Amino acid sequence: MLRKWRERIRRKLIRKNRIYIMPSGRGVLFLLTVIILILVAATYNNNLIYIQAFLLFSMFVVTMLQTHFNLVGVELEFLNSEECFAGDEMGLLFQLSQKRSQFKRQLTVRSLSKKWPNMKLAKETLGPRDQKKTIRLVVRASQRGVHVVPDIALETYFPLGLFRSWIVFRPAGQVTVYPKPFGHRLLIPQNADAGVEDLGSRTSPEGDFGELKNYLSGESYHQIAWKQFAKSGTLYSKVHWGEDHKFYLIPWESSGSNVESYLQQMSRWIQQAVDENATFEMELPTEKIPPGSGYEQARLCWRALAGYRSSL
Repeated sequence: MLRKWRERIRRKLIRKNRIYIMPSGRGVLFLLTVIILILVAATYNNNLIYIQAFLLFSMFVVTMLQTHFNLVGVELEFLNSEECFAGDEMGLLFQLSQKRSQFKRQLTVRSLSKKWPNMKLAKETLGPRDQKKTIRLVVRASQRGVHVVPDIALETYFPLGLFRSWIVFRPAGQVTVYPKPFGHRLLIPQNADAGVEDLGSRTSPEGDFGELKNYLSGESYHQIAWKQFAKSGTLYSKVHWGEDHKFYLIPWESSGSNVESYLQQMSRWIQQAVDENATFEMELPTEKIPPGSGYEQARLCWRALAGYRSSL
């Protein structure tokens, strides 16, 4: 309850698209040094120390203005997110833009949510000719589901690191996190009643080698012809003939107490079907995914598992 109230207060106090600035740890030490110099100058009535202290203080003020100015006119827009499994790293794509053609140096994008810890910060510099640039922030996706994009901070310590200036953005968008494939139960192939037509030569990784075809994104890496790739540098997939094509039905057999673990098991079965180049369909309490194969079919099933709770 206290955490929710803190979050509400923070969201009200920190408004989006407003520039904030505070001294950094280095800036606090710098200011303390200036104060000490002033006290020493007053004690010994030394004009040279006065001059040095006020020169450093003027540098402190100019640095504050420059750090603030470095974010003026800079905007951040959410483009897209990579889909991943729970516990893995996820890339968030943003677009940096500026209204005027100026130098905006040492810009950093980070996540402000503890649920989405930063793994690799996105750092970029905008030049006079760079009206827009795409940057990628890497965070860790800790929980399965369909989530809103976390609050994002665009910050800078330019030029001397004495101040931290930042803008809070609350992007409109969603990210999808699949259940992590995990489980020890084996899925037994079944006879497909419909959906798999015999076109004369069915393919299977367990059959005899038939031919090579151009590699398509999402196909199992087990089917890649690595020898041909080493010779030509082009990816080909091996087509095998002569064995029955496998068909899997991924059932829903979970009770209310072990839903998350069973979703992980279903995710593992989907991965198994993709690796074996099999056709598969999946059952859920509220829907049924029709038969299909390949990585696009797997993504369709994984997305259904990711958003399962929202469909209850």
